Amino acid sequence: MAKAILRIFVVVTTAFIAAHADTAPSSQPCSTDPGSCVRVAANAVSGIKWHPGMYMSIRDGHRHDATDLEYVSQLATEPTITGILRDWEWRDIEPSKGVYDFSEIDNYLKAVKSLPTNKRFIIRVENRIFVTHQGNAVPDYMLKDPTYHGGQVPMANGVVARLWEAPVMDRLIALHQALAARYDAEPLVEGLSTSETAIGFSSEYPAPSTFSTGALLEQLERLIAASRSAWSHSNVFADTNYLGHDAQMEAFIVYCLSQQAVIGGPDVVPDRALQSDQIMRGELGAAMDYRGAVAIKAEVQASELGLHWNFMPSALYAQAYTINRSNYILWDRNDYYGDANQKWTTGILPFIRSVNGQTVTSCPTSFHGRCITN
Repeated sequence: MAKAILRIFVVVTTAFIAAHADTAPSSQPCSTDPGSCVRVAANAVSGIKWHPGMYMSIRDGHRHDATDLEYVSQLATEPTITGILRDWEWRDIEPSKGVYDFSEIDNYLKAVKSLPTNKRFIIRVENRIFVTHQGNAVPDYMLKDPTYHGGQVPMANGVVARLWEAPVMDRLIALHQALAARYDAEPLVEGLSTSETAIGFSSEYPAPSTFSTGALLEQLERLIAASRSAWSHSNVFADTNYLGHDAQMEAFIVYCLSQQAVIGGPDVVPDRALQSDQIMRGELGAAMDYRGAVAIKAEVQASELGLHWNFMPSALYAQAYTINRSNYILWDRNDYYGDANQKWTTGILPFIRSVNGQTVTSCPTSFHGRCITN
């Protein structure tokens, strides 16, 4: 066991050092702002879009698209909001195998493009459904084709695609590539986000025989590599919270760093540290602080705004910005839960204005100076 742990530590350390091989010391101490310790690589001829800041997150399953598109239009004269994130379920954009319907995504992109000032657009494809065990997360063709073993399984809190199986991941990769072909060249599309890494099984809804966290890690790395290759000029957001034991999560974080992907959890909970956040800060695993090296996002969801926990925007911001040093901070456009301080118009947006939408904007050292800010 000790040798195995040492071997993992050596692999992680080697990858971390290699990712920083062409960075140079800065006159500003890294402890003040780790992301400032970077120089532009001499051969950097292309790069990745880099527009960190505060984003409005819309996550209602497209039950209210007319209203949500109006929310986008309200950002026209709001300087403290950099852009939006919008969710789509996998099955909704792949009605049949290899046939894609991007019309709803196009509608949101059109709305963003219509604004008088540039706002950025993050697309997320969800590979799961929460709360209910009755819905389908994957396209219909996967449900009956034995190649995909039904395509999905129930988990403790919903339904999830069988991402740890290569045939299912092959199809998700194909979708990510098709999205890249359509949107990577769009200047206002900041990138594509995955679903979270955590999958919770239980005694009532146990893991299938093919599942292991090692298999899941392997397939998630395939997804990140293929997505980075396809999305050559946009960000790949890896939604990280929990993944097996600490060495596995750290391996995934280091892999994302090597692929210049953005990491960071769904949920910002000050009194319940996510596994990925603790590893990112050097509190678990190999005890390496990845802040400033890897690109980081934090996502405030309704869970923290009165649905499950009751946190004020100031506490959530302190966790996301001061502690985690996040580049992208996404705020749920909450109109349903908590009190006035926890709702978008009366609490969240006024708070964002009070801090002038500030996040960590320095180009991560893993990007090697390839941040495109125009």
